[in-house]
Amino acid sequence: MSAERSTEAIPIWPTKEEFAALVRKHMGVWIMDTETTGLDVRGPRAQHDAKYVGLMPQGSPYCCIFTRPRFEDIRATVENLPLVGHNLRFDLHALSLDPKLPIEDTMVTAYFRNTVGRRSLDHLARVYGWEKIKTPDLIKKGRIMELDPHDVADYLADDCLITSRVFELQHRGDLGQAPFDYEVERAVYNMESRGVCLLEDKLERLGARIQGETNDILVKLRREELLGDPNSPKQVAEWLLWRGRKLPKTPKGNWSTAKTALQRLADNGDELVTLLLAYRRHSKLTSAFIEPLPRMTRANGMLYPQVNTTRTKTGRFSYSEPNLQQIPKRGGGLAKEFRKCFTSEFGGVTVADYSQVELRVAAALASEPVLLHAFDEGGDPHAEVAATMLGKKVEDITPEERFKAKAVNFGILNGMGAKRLALELKSTYAHAAEFLGNYKRSLPRLAEWMEGIWTLAETEMVARTASGRMRPFGPDENTRSAISVVVQGTAAEIMRRSLVAVDDEGLDPILVVHDEIVVAGKGKKELLAEIMQDAAETTFPEELDQVAFPVEASHGDTWGHAS
Repeated sequence: MSAERSTEAIPIWPTKEEFAALVRKHMGVWIMDTETTGLDVRGPRAQHDAKYVGLMPQGSPYCCIFTRPRFEDIRATVENLPLVGHNLRFDLHALSLDPKLPIEDTMVTAYFRNTVGRRSLDHLARVYGWEKIKTPDLIKKGRIMELDPHDVADYLADDCLITSRVFELQHRGDLGQAPFDYEVERAVYNMESRGVCLLEDKLERLGARIQGETNDILVKLRREELLGDPNSPKQVAEWLLWRGRKLPKTPKGNWSTAKTALQRLADNGDELVTLLLAYRRHSKLTSAFIEPLPRMTRANGMLYPQVNTTRTKTGRFSYSEPNLQQIPKRGGGLAKEFRKCFTSEFGGVTVADYSQVELRVAAALASEPVLLHAFDEGGDPHAEVAATMLGKKVEDITPEERFKAKAVNFGILNGMGAKRLALELKSTYAHAAEFLGNYKRSLPRLAEWMEGIWTLAETEMVARTASGRMRPFGPDENTRSAISVVVQGTAAEIMRRSLVAVDDEGLDPILVVHDEIVVAGKGKKELLAEIMQDAAETTFPEELDQVAFPVEASHGDTWGHAS
């Protein structure tokens, strides 16, 4: 079926009355897509919006095309249709649409089945051998209004047709967890629409402070005869080698000035390298946040970041435009000062986060008694592990011994081997390998479970979260990350459930960052903590029933005051 034929069965630009008659005839799912002037469509006063809307009854051979003014005549009708789209949340933002019935998203379903695969309509059309109209260059450039409306209609109808075909194929099999992900999309849509208030005066003062510290660091580096560009890896490498520092080489044979390479020197007391790392941190904060955030702020003082729900390999959310997930959380007063630059639209926030959620997930999935006992008794799992490894009482464990156990507890869940552990512990490879072996002997159930996950990944070439979300592996791909897919991915499913529960309770979430949820307004900490803990403990009751998921909550005038 071609896009041309898809618009012949009814007038290409139906009237309100014609569309109403069509809706009465087709009571099922409707495919929807939009063509917009650009990608910034979230929140009030967005730069871009939809200029054309395509609506196609699933399984029918035609598509209705509306210009934006004509769409307003049928808005109420469309909001009461069961809608399906590919990246539908974008279209809802572009139209400021508030659907009253359940929604579905073919891109979300594709992501549930393959977290590393490509999911664009163009790619899916190629995979299934379907002809698809190429995206017009003027649409790519945001100049849609320069196109002939009939050319736009053909392209839009074709997108609806491909989405309809993908939807039909997906519904031939079991969707698994994907239907719940549609609820997640609705909650994220609400969260993106609320936005986050940027306190520009605080950010400006913080920027001045960081710039002052950056200048002081640069003066000290110049005194050490760093005459080149401190942001140039090549010039920095030449300078460090000239100053007698030993650097590793990259796989391509170049001298490495990566953070891991320099951190080892800094950990050994190299004050010069410590200065250089501090300069890099300050420069990154300036370029990533201080300078761009004010440019992204709307006239109402709000930021409307994009939440990416289908981008990571494990199912965790990520952020862009801006990437608020990279706002520092740890790092002393500077990190807290950054978070003090953000609040809700009407002032004040409540913040709640899970305590060691990924380690709790691993303990439950592996039925590891050492970790389960620590969590059950409300103890310190890192100290408990160290005590088990060293044959000591928990109260006799030193801070250094606890730090080593903590490094393994978290690192091993990300597939960390002895080489990476040596960096974390600032030790030799031999010592790290011995420590890692002792860890596995002391926690045999966890070690056995991990080996089972790796074996399964190697034989089936896939890793699955507790919900069934799949991360396939290629034939030559290392499967060590299967552990993080299962553990971090299952924790991500808990966060998804929590977000929906918090949104359903009307607590107005504005951010989900790692393991914490930020909601608008103060005075909600008890309720927020209760909702999140209940969501975690009921998401996978059979798989995770051996552990509790306590939540810590606080509130304040800003994100920083509540963290």
